[in-house]
Order: sequence, then C-alpha cells, then structure tokens
Amino acid sequence: MNQIILNLRTVNVPGIGTFGTLYSHDGRVICRTVEREWLDNKPSISCVPEGMYELEWTNSPRFGECFALVNEQLGVSVSGDTTRTHILIHAANYPNELQGCIAPGQSFMELRWGVKSSRNALEALETELNSSGCDVFLRISRSGM
Repeated sequence: MNQIILNLRTVNVPGIGTFGTLYSHDGRVICRTVEREWLDNKPSISCVPEGMYELEWTNSPRFGECFALVNEQLGVSVSGDTTRTHILIHAANYPNELQGCIAPGQSFMELRWGVKSSRNALEALETELNSSGCDVFLRISRSGM
C-alpha cells in the first residue's frame, strides 16, 4: 500500500504551549496546530517527542472516530504497555484543553494562544486522509525545546 508522510513543524512556547503548522506530503499547508508545551514527555501534561508516527484510525470513547499516533519505539501506542497512550488528533482550541494530544485549527487566534475553527480543520484533515487510501505517517519536528 502507498503511504503519505505529513510534516508537523512546531515551536514550544514555555509556560503556554506548542504551536505548529501541518504540511501535506507535497508541502502544502493543511492547518495550524496546538498542543501542550514540552514537559519531558510526562503523560497527560506534555506534548509527545519529535519523531515519525503512524496515524491509525481509531474510535475514542470521548472524541469518537479520530486519528491516534503510534510509535512504540518512542513509547506511544493506542493502548497497551507504553509510556503514552491515546495520543489523538482531535478538536480543541487551547493547550489546556489537551492531555498530550494534537488539535488542528484553520488559523491561529490573534488575541489568545490557540487555534480557530478546530472542528472544521479536523473534518477537512479526516476527509483528505481517509479518501487517500494510503497508510498515513506524521513526522513531528520540534524547536524551542
């Protein structure tokens, strides 16, 4: 099966959160993102480490159908005996609404640290990736950590 590699480039803002831009395999901007700040990969309060993750379609009891990040070498899985589990891409607007997950947005907010139109951005991302018929991977690059 063919694969698609998305690239997420982020910047950590200490004490606030991690903010990024998600790019398609051909370099097109898909959306902006928000996450918790980097706190040494501590579960529920830190963004995940940089690296390559497979995106698996999953059904979350809280968020419904969404993508989960998986890289067992980095200690991230959907469930099981790893450091981090249930790291999802789901709708949210601010870092404090997340527990290690990634939230997409159509743009950054002007007056507050967050993203706008998260549900719309998530629906567009899901439509694009699910219609591709490919295995999807996410490469996360971090700066300011």
